[in-house]
Amino acid sequence: MAKSSKKEDAGAVTAYLVAYNAASFVGWAYVLAKTALYVATNGVTRLDGLFAEIGYPLIYVQTGAALEVLHAVVGIVRSSPVTVMLQVYSRLLLVWGTLYPFDYPEIRASYGFLLMVVAWSVTECVRYSHYTLGLLNIESSVLLYLRYTLFYVLYPAGVSGELLEMWAALPHAGAIHPALKGFLLLNMANYPPVLYKLYTHMIRQRRKILGGEKAKANAGKPASTTGTAKKKL
Repeated sequence: MAKSSKKEDAGAVTAYLVAYNAASFVGWAYVLAKTALYVATNGVTRLDGLFAEIGYPLIYVQTGAALEVLHAVVGIVRSSPVTVMLQVYSRLLLVWGTLYPFDYPEIRASYGFLLMVVAWSVTECVRYSHYTLGLLNIESSVLLYLRYTLFYVLYPAGVSGELLEMWAALPHAGAIHPALKGFLLLNMANYPPVLYKLYTHMIRQRRKILGGEKAKANAGKPASTTGTAKKKL
């Protein structure tokens, strides 16, 4: 009876994670598609209407990622809560601390905004589709490779866009209160060590999953069919 109950609980958790990751993929794919369509239609020199197209969907789908901190804390995924929190916090600061309150073209119609959106959405489309298929025990070598390779370019690109956005927000934050400007500056100063931590974490993960002795040892072995809901981020 106890074993049956544990299997049912594991099945429910897996179903929830599949639904969460699939919904997140759809949200980010929508943002990416709308961004690509806007740029194809208007070019990159007329970004004044981009936020109207994707701004609030971007804010909502990124806010939903806050659930990933909870997932790590309660243990339904194997990710480090600290690592996940670092990733999610910086983005929530961007969407709620700059994009949402400051309706200015240097923030909502800038190259920094475009760079950030493209880097985020491509990263998340790959990540969430990879997780969804993994939870369904479906292997995709292409997604696996992209998941642990694109970060070399997308992480620096995303961080560059984020810093440009916060820099543009500084005068407006200071007009509200000097402490708010100081808070943004403090977060900007914290980017180098945080980026280093996340970047080296992904490099280690890439070596572990795509290369080295483990990859050679596992070559040709069938995929795991344990059905566990705990997936490493």
